[in-house]
Amino acid sequence: MKRLIPLVVVLALAGCANFKMPSYHPPTRPAPVEHPPSSSDLMLHEANRIAERVKAGELNRVQAADQLNAYRLRTVGHNAVDDDVFATYRQIAVQRDANQISQEEAQARMDAKLRETLRRWPKLKPKPANPAFTNFLLKVYGLPPLGY
Repeated sequence: MKRLIPLVVVLALAGCANFKMPSYHPPTRPAPVEHPPSSSDLMLHEANRIAERVKAGELNRVQAADQLNAYRLRTVGHNAVDDDVFATYRQIAVQRDANQISQEEAQARMDAKLRETLRRWPKLKPKPANPAFTNFLLKVYGLPPLGY
């Protein structure tokens, strides 16, 4: 019997050598779907680019607002909501450049305009297809985008 035990162990080990343990492969996550940037995201990118020029002293606030408006018109065109919000945005830029209002007052006025736009939106008929400028500012101010 003592001679049989080593033989059984050797045979068992030989059999195990041919046995392959299943390998564990953690589940893979699908690659994230890349969505093209929205018009408001593009507007934000352009605004940041223009803001760097303002910081460098190349443009004043009104010139920056006008350049951002030109970009808006090229990319999404006119619509009543964006035109109205931009008019307020530019008026605030004029007042800031003339040192008639503080940064805090400018932000409070723009915030009030955006909140007014959010309140009016549900009843607005017809709604513009792409109020990108307004949605860009809503994002900057931490407010929800205009809903459809």
